[in-house]
Amino acid sequence: MAAATILEQVGRRVRLGLVGGGIDSVIGATHLLALRADGLADVVAGALSIDPQVGAASARALLLDPARGYPTWQAMLAAERDRADGIDAVVVITPPQSHAEIASAFLDAGIHVLCEKPMTSTAEEADRLVATVASRAALFAVTHCYTGYPMVRQARAMIRSGAIGAVRLVEGQFASGEPGVLREPADPAQRHWRFRRSSMGPASVLGEVGTHAHNIVEYVTGQRVVEVSAHLSTIAEGREVYDNAYLTVEFDGGAVGRLWSSFVAAGNEHGLEFKVFGTDGSLHWRQEEPEHLWLLRPGEAATRITRGLDSNDADSLSATRIRPGHPEGYLMAFAAIYRDFLTGVLRAVAGQDEQPEMRHLPSVHDGLSTMRLIDAALASHERGGLPVKVTSGPSIGGTDV
Repeated sequence: MAAATILEQVGRRVRLGLVGGGIDSVIGATHLLALRADGLADVVAGALSIDPQVGAASARALLLDPARGYPTWQAMLAAERDRADGIDAVVVITPPQSHAEIASAFLDAGIHVLCEKPMTSTAEEADRLVATVASRAALFAVTHCYTGYPMVRQARAMIRSGAIGAVRLVEGQFASGEPGVLREPADPAQRHWRFRRSSMGPASVLGEVGTHAHNIVEYVTGQRVVEVSAHLSTIAEGREVYDNAYLTVEFDGGAVGRLWSSFVAAGNEHGLEFKVFGTDGSLHWRQEEPEHLWLLRPGEAATRITRGLDSNDADSLSATRIRPGHPEGYLMAFAAIYRDFLTGVLRAVAGQDEQPEMRHLPSVHDGLSTMRLIDAALASHERGGLPVKVTSGPSIGGTDV
C-alpha cells in the first residue's frame, strides 16, 4: 500500500515532536528536509535545545504553537501525552548519552520513537532499551540514514538472493577527514560533544562513524559480527578520545572482514563504502557515488547497476523517487528512512500491520549490536588486539519493532 493511500485512510499526517534538532544542531536541518519530503508528518511540538533561548528561537522558526515549544523533553512528554491531539511520534536528535532515557520515556507513554545513532552511549543502556521496546506497543527505529539508499537495498537483496554466492569477505569503512573533525579546536571549550569522553567514553569514533560502517555491512550481508580484534589510536593532537580504529572481524555466517573508522583520514570528504566478496563475485558501493552498485565476477567485465531501473529489486525501487539519470542523493536516502517510519506510524494509527515498511529500518537490535561491538573492541584493544567475542543478537535490518 502506497504511503499516499494510508495517509488518505487516516485522514491526517503524523503529529511529530522533536527532541533536539534546533537551529544550533549539526544535523537538525537535514532531519527537517528529510521528514518533509513526502508530506507525511507535521512537526507540531518540540523541545529543541537545552539552551532556552535557542529552543525558543527554534520553535518560532518552525512556526510552532508557542504552548508547544517546550523548555525540556520532560515537559513536552507530560503535556503531549495528555492532549487529545498529542504527538504520535518523536524524533530524538540529541547527544547519545541522553538517547536511552528519552526514548524509553516516550515508549512508555505509547509514543513511537525514531532515534539518532548511536542508539545509546553504553551497551547496558542498549540492553535496557531492547527490553523496553519488546514490552511496549510503540514502534522504534534508528536513523542509520545510509540504509535508505536504493543501491544499498539493492545490494542487500542481491546478496540474499545468492547473486554473489556465499559471502566470504567483507570490507566496510567510514574514514572521514574533513576540517571539522580532523583537528581539535584551539579552545578545548569549543570541542564538539563527539570528541568528549563524557558523551560515550573513549571510543566515540566507533559510535559516530564506526556505527555506520558496522551497521551497513550487517544490513547488506545479513550477518552479525561475533568476534573482533581491534587497534585504536588517537592521532589528532590534544584529543581525549580515539579517532582512528582498525577492526578485524568475524561474522556469524562464516565471513571474515575488516572495518575502518576514522576522523583523521585527511582529505576524505566523507568516506563510507563497503565491499562484499562472495564465492561467485562481489558487490562494491561508495556513498559519494551512490547512484551505482558495482557487480564484479571473476573473468568477466564489471557490471554497473544503476538506481531506478525496472530490473532492480522491489525494495530498491520502493526507496526510489526520481527516474534514472536524475541523481537523488543523500537527502532522499534520509527521506526514505522517514517515509518508511512515518508510514509505519500511520499504519499503527489505522490498526494495520506496520511490518511492510518497518522491516526496511535498522532496529533496536541493530543498535544494540553496535554497542556490543564497541565494548568488545575496547576490550580487545586493551588486551593488545587479542580477539574478543561479541554477543550477537537477532534481527538484521529491522524485522522487529
